[in-house]
Amino acid sequence: MFCDDPLRLGVSGSCFIYVMPEDVRLAAYTASVQGVMTKFDDRLNKLMADFTREMMGAINSTDEIKAMECYHSMAWDRDAITEIVLDSADVDFWSVHAPYGMYCNPTSPLEKAREGAVEGYCDAVQVAHQIGAKVVVSHPGVNAGPKGPRKEMIQAAVDPLRRVADFAGERGVSLALEPLPKEEIGNCVAELFEIIDRVDRPNVGVNFDVNHQFPPEAIPDMIRQVGSRLLSIHISDQDGQERHWLPFEGTLDWAQVLRALTDIGYKGPLMYETHIREAKNCEEVVRPIVENYGKLIQLAPK
Repeated sequence: MFCDDPLRLGVSGSCFIYVMPEDVRLAAYTASVQGVMTKFDDRLNKLMADFTREMMGAINSTDEIKAMECYHSMAWDRDAITEIVLDSADVDFWSVHAPYGMYCNPTSPLEKAREGAVEGYCDAVQVAHQIGAKVVVSHPGVNAGPKGPRKEMIQAAVDPLRRVADFAGERGVSLALEPLPKEEIGNCVAELFEIIDRVDRPNVGVNFDVNHQFPPEAIPDMIRQVGSRLLSIHISDQDGQERHWLPFEGTLDWAQVLRALTDIGYKGPLMYETHIREAKNCEEVVRPIVENYGKLIQLAPK
């Protein structure tokens, strides 16, 4: 199914992180942040497969969700998980979020980490190509591991990201770099633009996460600043700190956010990347997101 209605509801796989089996979450995410990538064993792959079936079942159970961003890790059995994702899917696969961590950092002074980013991001491109997604979301930096002068780290990212962009372009996929909230490279729009301009590839743009820039009242103007470079957007609320709350739980002016998206002609989905910490299962993640979106979209310019 493909839907091209602007500002339609999208859901990121990241929304389900707190209902993911703890063993899987720790193996896929904690290890990557520590700089170690260990492949899942048979037990973890089975847990991940069962969880993916539950997640896709919850997403496919409602007509309101029109798009999805698949979260990708090189830890699990890629082909097996992709097959489950594609089985009877009833959503448009809009994007794939590339892996990240100390082992996968295009701005790192360490060649091993930069090459890990090329490998991980290209792996995500292959998944995107397989499921029909046109965007791969990636972080331009990681707030962990060795660091150097910012200008040198920005320059270090150019070759890895250019190679990924060329690999993606050959497969009809765009690379969307996401601004970050801490001290990582690419933690403001200006620095992100500098990276994109140096990479100098037509299929490289921005995934704007409204939870990663501050203060909240500046977000609409930042969206306008990104303008035609916007390839995708992550939706969640904040209060001047990274929160990943549902819209209306923080201080973002959602009417102005939707106005800014409309002003720049954004046609993609509102990709929710919220963390429903109290949820006990995947259905309890989907339900509040669908209800929240019903209120949010009422604020969209007519």
